[in-house]
Amino acid sequence: MHSPTSFARRSLAATRAVPLIAVVAVAALLTGCAGRGTAPANTSAKSDFTTVTIVTPATESDHGWNQMGLAGAKAAAKATSLTLTSDTNVGYDNTQTILTQAAQKSGVGFVIAHASGFGQAAASANAKTGVPFLITDVPTAQVKDKIGVITFSAQQGGYLAGIAAAMTTKTNKLGIAISADDVNWFTMSGGFIAGAKSVNPSIHVDVAYIGAAAYDDSAGGKKVVQQLIAAGDDVIFGMGDGATVGYVAAVDEANQAGNKVKYIADIGDVSDLVTNPNEVLTSVLWVFDGAYSQAINDIKAGKFATAPYNLDLKNGGIKLQKTADMTSDITAATTKAQKGIEDGSITVPDTSTKADLTALLNG
Repeated sequence: MHSPTSFARRSLAATRAVPLIAVVAVAALLTGCAGRGTAPANTSAKSDFTTVTIVTPATESDHGWNQMGLAGAKAAAKATSLTLTSDTNVGYDNTQTILTQAAQKSGVGFVIAHASGFGQAAASANAKTGVPFLITDVPTAQVKDKIGVITFSAQQGGYLAGIAAAMTTKTNKLGIAISADDVNWFTMSGGFIAGAKSVNPSIHVDVAYIGAAAYDDSAGGKKVVQQLIAAGDDVIFGMGDGATVGYVAAVDEANQAGNKVKYIADIGDVSDLVTNPNEVLTSVLWVFDGAYSQAINDIKAGKFATAPYNLDLKNGGIKLQKTADMTSDITAATTKAQKGIEDGSITVPDTSTKADLTALLNG
C-alpha cells in the first residue's frame, strides 16, 4: 500500500471510516483521559492473558477483508497458545460498547478491532479497560502499550499482480474494478499498472469505479466488470469486499458464455465462488498471521505499539496466491520482481489518491 504516513484502509468517506480529525484524536484521548474524571480501573497491559479476540464489521463470506482477518487471528492465537474469541458482523453502530464488552470478557488481553472505522471506539474502550487494541491504517493514532496500528504495503502485491496479468492477457487490455475511494485500492491499482507496464509499456489499462463507498455493492460490482469485459479487457483486477461477489459473477458468466477472462482477487481467496477455479489467475493475499502474532508477543514483552505492524512482501504479509495458471514463467518473473522490490532496485509508485492514480494511468 502506502507508507506508514498514509491513511485509511476503509475509505475516509462513508460509514466504513471515521472523520480523519476524530481518528487523529485517538492519541489525545488516550493521553488525556486521566484528567477526565474517574480513572479507569486497569490502565496497563497484562502479559499473562489467555485470550485474544477479534471484532469484525462483517463476516468471512466477503472473501476478503473479514475472511483474512479472521483466519489470521485464528492462526496467531494457535501460534501463541492463546484462546481466540470473535465477534463478527457487528457493523458500525454502537462499536464503542461492543469493543468495550469484548475487552472485558474473562481472560482477554488483546483485542483486534478489524476496521479503520473502529479507531475512535477502540481508543475509548482501551481508556476504560486498559486492554491493548490493534486498529487499522492510521499510524498517528498509535500509543505505546495501548493502541497498535496495522498498515499495508499493498502496492507491492499490486505490482506482482500486474506482471502476472500482462503475461496472461491475449488482448493486451487489462481492467481494474474499484469499489470505493480507498487509499489501499488506489495504491494497489497503481502498483498493478506499474507492474503491467514493466512487462509491456504499451499495454492498455481501464479503471472502473462503482462509487465512493460501494464496498459491498455486489450488483454494482457485477455491472462495472461487465463493462470492462465488453471493452475487451480479458484480465480483471478487482478490489471490493462484498462487491467482489459481483466481480466474480461477471467473470464467471463471461467465461460460461465462451469468453476467456481471468480474474485477480485482492486480500482473500475467491476460488470457491467461480464455476471453474481456473478463472482465477491469482489473488493479492493479505496475510495477518505474522502481524497479529508479533503484536501478541510484543504485549507479553512490554513493547507493544512501538511501530506500526506493516504487511509487505518481505515479511509475507502480502503475497500472490499460487494457482494452476501461475505458470513457471509468471512465477519466475514475479519472484524476480519481488526480490527487486525487497532490495530496493525496483521502486513501486505510491498512488495514495485518486489523482495520483489517474496521473499514473495517463502518464
